[in-house]
Amino acid sequence: MQIFDRINSLLDADDCHAAIEDARALLLQFGQKSDALTHAIDEFLLDLMTLAFIVECYGRGFELLARTLARRRLVKIRLLSGGLAGQKWFQSLMAEPAIAPRCN
Repeated sequence: MQIFDRINSLLDADDCHAAIEDARALLLQFGQKSDALTHAIDEFLLDLMTLAFIVECYGRGFELLARTLARRRLVKIRLLSGGLAGQKWFQSLMAEPAIAPRCN
């Protein structure tokens, strides 16, 4: 599950466009296991592109909601690809405190 930890860290990367390419390359490792997984990956990448657009246009103070949505989509991918391991990771993620906004 190191792939998901790496992708999750990309959500906080300074270079959003490089993060998109890195995430795309990491997610290609899953192949096309199912239509649901493929659709979830597409949704995640779209959310990551939206995050990059928001950061580029409005700066780092406005990206919290897009970042949170991308993390939720990543959870969906993990659940669709990982079964029980994905469920345990999801439960640990939900037990964490809410994500505070980043201000630069």
